Amino acid sequence: MTANRKKMGAILLSILLTACQAGRHPSQEAKKLPAPTAAQIQQAAEKQCHTSDAASRDVCLYYAKMQYGIQRNFYHAAHYKGRECAVTITWQNGRYSVLSTAGDEALCLKTWSVISSAENLPPPPKQIPPKMVIDFKPQ
Repeated sequence: MTANRKKMGAILLSILLTACQAGRHPSQEAKKLPAPTAAQIQQAAEKQCHTSDAASRDVCLYYAKMQYGIQRNFYHAAHYKGRECAVTITWQNGRYSVLSTAGDEALCLKTWSVISSAENLPPPPKQIPPKMVIDFKPQ
């Protein structure tokens, strides 16, 4: 009898766990993607930049890599639709640091977090100053 109870308990437990997992809405749990590799960022940038001028191409590739690297880590963008934030960043010691933000507080906090934790973002090319302002306007 105890063996039957254990089997029934195990079956009931697995049914309950299945029901709990099935009841979750996908938007309730954002699946965090792994940080993009430098090769993935390069590949995404190459798709966007088709200019023949080497200097223009370098700048285009840089912005495309930045966009891809930041967007890849920016979850729940729909929550921030219609909001704006200007973020001043600088390249120091092999990574970007946020110096200041201006705009919607919630979006600015999210953006600060995303930039600070993003991996494999490229350094700015020589023709772009290491300190810059990026405007965020989720659509």
